[in-house]
Amino acid sequence: MRYITFIEFTPEFLRLSLEERKGFVPRWTRMASRHGVRVVFWGMPMGVRENVVCVFEAEAENEHFFRFQREWLGLGTPEAGRYIRSTRTISVF
Repeated sequence: MRYITFIEFTPEFLRLSLEERKGFVPRWTRMASRHGVRVVFWGMPMGVRENVVCVFEAEAENEHFFRFQREWLGLGTPEAGRYIRSTRTISVF
């Protein structure tokens, strides 16, 4: 199962230096790996309001991706919404 996720960053994230921002993708990749999710690729989308698109891959069980997403977005923690304003995900079989 693959998940195409469009990510809109907060102004706080966009104010970080380029070097600081570059460090996020490797952290996301490690976090995803702990949940059995792999970052297939990422890039800059065109024609949408989001800043980045990531394609994640997980086994057929959605639970792995949803657990990763919960940690990644900091849901239920004070970190929620600090750097990522919103995401939209398309599931692809």
